[in-house]
Amino acid sequence: MGENRYDLTVEVVSEGYKLDWLPRTEEGETVTVVFGYFSTNRILEKTTGTFTLEGSGEEVTGDLGVFNWAPVIWSQSVGFENVRVIYPIVMNASWITGEGGITPDGADYAGYVVDYRQGLYDVSETQYSFNEENLLAYPSDPGAFPRFFSVSLNHSSLSAHDHFRVFHYTNWSWYEPYLMPGILAFETAGIINAYAGTEFSVAATLFNYGDADLENVTVSMNYDANLTLTSEQTSWYAESLSGGDTVYIFCTFIPENLPAILTITFLVSADNVDPGGWLVIEIPVYVAEVVPPLIDPQMLAFGVGSLFAIGLIAYGYKKVTSSYGAKWEADETTTGYQSPEIAIQTFGTPGTVADIDPVELALFVNTRRKTLISMILMSCVRKGAVRVISSDPLKLSATGLQFEDLTYYEEMFIDAIVNNELDADKVDDMVEEIADKVQAKAWDADFEATKDAHDERVKGAWEKLESNPTLEGRTDYYFDEDYDDSGWAWFYLYQHPRHDAYLEDAFRHPGGTISPPEIPAWFNDLSKATGHAISDVGRVVGDVAATTSEIMSNVSNTIGDIFEGVGSVISEPLSPILEQTSRCVSHDACHSACVSHDACHSACHSACHSACVCHSACHSACHSACVSGGFR
Repeated sequence: MGENRYDLTVEVVSEGYKLDWLPRTEEGETVTVVFGYFSTNRILEKTTGTFTLEGSGEEVTGDLGVFNWAPVIWSQSVGFENVRVIYPIVMNASWITGEGGITPDGADYAGYVVDYRQGLYDVSETQYSFNEENLLAYPSDPGAFPRFFSVSLNHSSLSAHDHFRVFHYTNWSWYEPYLMPGILAFETAGIINAYAGTEFSVAATLFNYGDADLENVTVSMNYDANLTLTSEQTSWYAESLSGGDTVYIFCTFIPENLPAILTITFLVSADNVDPGGWLVIEIPVYVAEVVPPLIDPQMLAFGVGSLFAIGLIAYGYKKVTSSYGAKWEADETTTGYQSPEIAIQTFGTPGTVADIDPVELALFVNTRRKTLISMILMSCVRKGAVRVISSDPLKLSATGLQFEDLTYYEEMFIDAIVNNELDADKVDDMVEEIADKVQAKAWDADFEATKDAHDERVKGAWEKLESNPTLEGRTDYYFDEDYDDSGWAWFYLYQHPRHDAYLEDAFRHPGGTISPPEIPAWFNDLSKATGHAISDVGRVVGDVAATTSEIMSNVSNTIGDIFEGVGSVISEPLSPILEQTSRCVSHDACHSACVSHDACHSACHSACHSACVCHSACHSACHSACVSGGFR
């Protein structure tokens, strides 16, 4: 396609990779595809033996470096294919011919040996010789310096699925100076979720990340007293661990029936590694307490019978007393509990936008109560301070950890976790505290201007997400990055009324990515607790879009379950209170006070306090609706 260069788009398909580029190749035009390979693994291995040098035919015994590699296999015919391997071996000018070739002396200096398996293979694995095998100086320019030893392999008219195998040797002495010392590395789960009294396992891999051998490698393990080891080993040993070699570690435990964060610690050492390079790996184990049933199963039948008798008594009592006292007729205010809006009284200066954080801003603009609390819960989980044990019912534990500083309301949220449940009264206290803080910070703010600013941030957060061209970038932004200088982007993304639909659209087309998104560990753990484990998503081979769609569906379902779990906590405790208020002696006084929102705060005290014989129940209901919610 002339002298123009174009980027390749690489897509994973069921049989390998699909390449595409724009503009399309017109009839009669040709295109040259150039690959540059980058490997994170070592591609040369040391071997010792007797070999025949390609240059002189002389036999030598010693250490050589093995290069055994193959490029991609094309599923269609290819007119010409070339592989050139360039080595860091400088050639003397006397070993380079006028045409740029390498003489036998140069080849012997490099220690070049061809393995008999180097060649072209067809789909049936029949081997053929290459059309050309040349030893060339690189760069080709005669005036360049230095010039290096290289191997060039060519073949023309390849059929579909024909493939190269590059297999030869050079002197190991060229690579030995570049060897990395032995480096200890350890891979295991970041955290472990466990249930009291139930056995769980710990699997880990120790490996040598460097090149040189590690000597007398020892792994020792310690663990908390509340854990009982049910496997045998507490230490592991390897006399020698070569570069790339591994030691597999496996053990099992049973935790006591106590909610706790326990620790399993591994100490890894080697004789020829400085103590500064030794490893100490601590794995936190989050133990969920298993609560036995409150009622003995043998007593269940008796209990059911007793409840039936009590029910008959209560029914008779209701029939007898139904004609006494005040009646609260069902109307639009009593058909079901509705979460009160949260509002703030301000004396706004036109155009002034409140300088408050994303959660405070959500409260300021009347965000629903359970949305607000869900936002705080998600932030605490992301910061490592809270772990969700289950979402239905909502069970939480305070971890005692934190990866970032906590806000005042996050600290109050953690304090509201009592016996793995959210204490509704303490949640009310938290919301009241947020309202008080916002009242102090935003007393002169213009409500409409601040709401417009909030809406712009919600819109802008999604625009910034969608403007990121890569799936990896969108994933990082959604879960962990800030929106400009306005706080965690997810706070704004979550508040959009079409959050789930937008999320699916934003991750539907992965562009040039070759793998599904990597969801951060904190959200992976959350998804497991809600029953929508992202780790359980089946990877559709070659179909990144399908796998990504399933992953993001689990993300939406996880957040939705958290939202519903929070909703149950903050609404169910109010149900009996609302039922009790129906026994007030004067329905009209409370109703007329509460229907008119503007009059509610002042009228409650004068009307409700004097009208209610059951002051405690009524005050709690009104207080939650009017004081915790604020007034404007």
